[in-house]
Amino acid sequence: MKEKGDCNKKNLSYEKNEEVLETLKNKNIGKNVFETLQNLFLEEKENNNRKYEDLSEHIDKMKTYFDEKINSLKDNTHENFEELKYYLDHLNKSSENSTTESNTFKNDFDLVKNDVLKLKKQQEENINLIKSSTRTYFDKIKSVQVHNKSVYMLNVMNTNIENIREELTNYKENNQIENKKKNIEILQLINDENETLNKKMEESLNYLSTHITEVKEHAYHFKEYIENQIKDIKYEKELNKKEIDEKINTICTNQKKLRDDFYPSAAT
Repeated sequence: MKEKGDCNKKNLSYEKNEEVLETLKNKNIGKNVFETLQNLFLEEKENNNRKYEDLSEHIDKMKTYFDEKINSLKDNTHENFEELKYYLDHLNKSSENSTTESNTFKNDFDLVKNDVLKLKKQQEENINLIKSSTRTYFDKIKSVQVHNKSVYMLNVMNTNIENIREELTNYKENNQIENKKKNIEILQLINDENETLNKKMEESLNYLSTHITEVKEHAYHFKEYIENQIKDIKYEKELNKKEIDEKINTICTNQKKLRDDFYPSAAT
């Protein structure tokens, strides 16, 4: 019975050793995770590009529509001033929406960063689990009392365990280096993309601000032009009235003269 128990313990030890070796062979444990993470960032980048393209298209449409309204403003007066104010407010609102989208992207970046930290923590837990299992297996091997025939096998196992421990150490070091490199690359990509997006957003806002200033100046000059036109019309109206009054007075004088000539008795 004792020999049978020793055999069972040997079999369990071999099986446990094979499981640990099989786990160590799968050194690409973090590869799929970072490939997925990289695909996630590429997808986020594509979504942000689409958002920026949609925003640019919307701004172009607003500019075209706004230019049409400016052209129609030349043919109207008071009503178009109110309409111009409405579209200026609408354009400012679009600028505020652009700022909101930029803040949304920052929040998404923070969420992805938290996911990276969670994945890193999970990987460290897996490595600690492997080390703990190996240590438990090593302790069980040392506690087994075997006869002289099993000494050689125990030495072989100890050698294998030392090799496993060395591979674990190398794996952990290499994995940490690769993780740091990938994290740096990912963060650099995020930082570059964020800087590019912020720069484009700033250029768009500056363009909108300049365009709004030009529109306001145009509206101010157009208002001055209309006011001057009104003054000219009033002035011409006064001149015409004065001229008409003079002609009426002349006609009345001529009529009176004719009446005096034809009816002298009435004049006396």
